[in-house]
Amino acid sequence: MALTKEMKKLILTLLALFSAVGAIHAQPTGFNTGMPFGLIGPKELDHLEAYAKKEGVDLMGDMKRAYQKDEVALGRVFAFSLKFKKLDRDAKTYGQIIYSSLLNLAGTYGVERYSLLVAAQPEAVRQRIRDFIYYDATQAPKKHRKEAEASARKSAPILFPSDYVFGAGNAIFTKG
Repeated sequence: MALTKEMKKLILTLLALFSAVGAIHAQPTGFNTGMPFGLIGPKELDHLEAYAKKEGVDLMGDMKRAYQKDEVALGRVFAFSLKFKKLDRDAKTYGQIIYSSLLNLAGTYGVERYSLLVAAQPEAVRQRIRDFIYYDATQAPKKHRKEAEASARKSAPILFPSDYVFGAGNAIFTKG
């Protein structure tokens, strides 16, 4: 399924909205929690879509279905996370889509249901998705990072249980 102009516009609108909401509701530490992977535009979405197609995945079609409460499609979107080997342009675009899906779908499903959907994934997928979402907390200024990480864990304890370790066994988030 090709990404139509309307779908691209919707995705870009959602990303812009989340950026604005993040700026308005920035942590008390002052960092923007809306776009942890940077600004994402049409070129980045097109590039990611082309990569997904090359991998035989209808990523944007599955995202559309996920936003229509198709949990199986959301699982396929989550599984695609394992295709990334480094935090490059496509991984950052994907990461922003996943981060935004938490913000948006938590409103649809609820944070608990969304968290349970992530928790139900195979271990490698579960770790990768948690890392993409938790990455935002790691972008807080160093002096406020512990506070941001504690806040993330407190707001979604099923998504980030006490035994969750950011980047554990995950090459794209391992600190080098």
